[in-house]
Amino acid sequence: MACTAPRDSLAEAIRSSGLVDERSSGVALCSGGGDSAALLAGLAGVCGPERVLALHLNYGLRPDSGEDERCCRALCERLGVELVVERPELPTEGNLQAAARDARYSAAEGLRRERGLDWIASGHTRTDLAETVVYRLATSPGRRALLGLAPQRGRVIRPLLGLGRRQVRALEVELRQTLFVR
Repeated sequence: MACTAPRDSLAEAIRSSGLVDERSSGVALCSGGGDSAALLAGLAGVCGPERVLALHLNYGLRPDSGEDERCCRALCERLGVELVVERPELPTEGNLQAAARDARYSAAEGLRRERGLDWIASGHTRTDLAETVVYRLATSPGRRALLGLAPQRGRVIRPLLGLGRRQVRALEVELRQTLFVR
């Protein structure tokens, strides 16, 4: 059976997080990158593809934004996961990254509520956790900086925090090779 090993490894990492019950369902944030592809495959392996809804936000900020969307579409098609694509307009002034993050989580929460889903999953890894702590220590030293990224905050879960980015990307490369071999 195609892509069994990487999907099984990703599913096991997600099960080990204790954040996802196999009978639950939710929204997986899907950027088109390696971490979110791994997240999506692992969640589909734990819950089944019918219990996972992928959300991609195409902000249209880069010339290759359409390629990210095409990548998400192809991955979701191969995994049997429904994909919702939104194209929010972001403000032209202020912190663009914060506005994009707010739009992403707002869209995800709207879908979660509308569809009666349990969680919103993000593909953050242990590497992202370390980067967040270092960034926060550099920009605003204090107690908050040491909190990093919580495995769960409200309905948002981060079931890949137990894995480093290098591990996740290696599994994702193997996954894509097996999914897209013709």
